[in-house]
Amino acid sequence: MSLFDGILRDVLGGDAQNGAGSGSGIQLQAILQWVEEQGGFAVLLEKFQQGGLGGILNSWIGTGGNEAIGSSEVQSAFGTDALQSLADKLGTDVNGASSALAQYLPGVVDKASPAGEIDTQSVSSLLGNVFGKS
Repeated sequence: MSLFDGILRDVLGGDAQNGAGSGSGIQLQAILQWVEEQGGFAVLLEKFQQGGLGGILNSWIGTGGNEAIGSSEVQSAFGTDALQSLADKLGTDVNGASSALAQYLPGVVDKASPAGEIDTQSVSSLLGNVFGKS
């Protein structure tokens, strides 16, 4: 099973049975593509730190439970322009995009940091699986 399949199973739960073609799988792919367009996980982590969300982010990277994040916190961390780009990919508005990020990012970052720190090789593998790169 690939890392992307593991994220689908763990992050999407029952929806993962429908595979990457499910609505949730497509949303997750769009989010991962957007993260890459924003500069990757390193930039994502930096924006969370700068936005005062380091504690929440650290819970996702650490080996304990993941703290929830609200869509308003996502909006403050990324700003409207960046979220509009994601909203366009998801076919929604900025509020819908920030809600989707709030739903999926804790699980995605958690899966990309299985040992308590971001595994860049796993992230590269994940993005390669999502976007057909090797």
